[in-house]
Amino acid sequence: MNLAEELAVTAIDPSSGRHALGLRSELNACLAGLLLVELLLDGVVGVGDKDDRLVVTGTAEPKSNVLAASTAVVIEAGPKVKAILSHMDRGLTQRLDLGTWAAAVAGLVDEGVLGATHGAVRSRNDVLQPFVRDAIIAKLRVAVASDAPLDPRTAALLSMTGPAHLLEVVAPDRSTRRHARDRIDHAFDGSELEPIGKMVRKVISEAATAAAAGSVAASVAATS
Repeated sequence: MNLAEELAVTAIDPSSGRHALGLRSELNACLAGLLLVELLLDGVVGVGDKDDRLVVTGTAEPKSNVLAASTAVVIEAGPKVKAILSHMDRGLTQRLDLGTWAAAVAGLVDEGVLGATHGAVRSRNDVLQPFVRDAIIAKLRVAVASDAPLDPRTAALLSMTGPAHLLEVVAPDRSTRRHARDRIDHAFDGSELEPIGKMVRKVISEAATAAAAGSVAASVAATS
């Protein structure tokens, strides 16, 4: 299971079979960030001449079809991390006929963690192996509750729970959320993964600003 799939199954509410919190666009940005982390940790891509740029190393092969497609997006849209993230959903759709969220869900279906997608208007996926989701959430709750150093994969997954609006999932006790938020916000500090975390948040913030501006413009046009 790759990191994007771990975040996707964490985001799905077992009672509804859908992600309960956050917008799909925000989840897509987080999943795209985790696909890049996966490629970086596997040695398929490396940091370029600046820390906000990624280049294909040519020394390691992607481990799955979705990671191979993600590598192609790096080549096409790179080297800047922000441009790669912004293009990932469209790039995966062109190559796999599946967007970022759908690709993560399809991987979980193939692994038997989720049931096949059903529902025409609002699609859903039944959680067939709830213990898988429970184990991931348990790992994240331990991570946010402690001050111990984080391994890169846990740090990456934890970092993306913030912009994916999963704080309530990883820190259900309201009294612990300040510490949890601090752990999430600083999970990447000082590592080569830090620029990816920053750019995911920047992409989400800029999209929200653009959407708000569009809403205001539409409202003004409607009243003029």
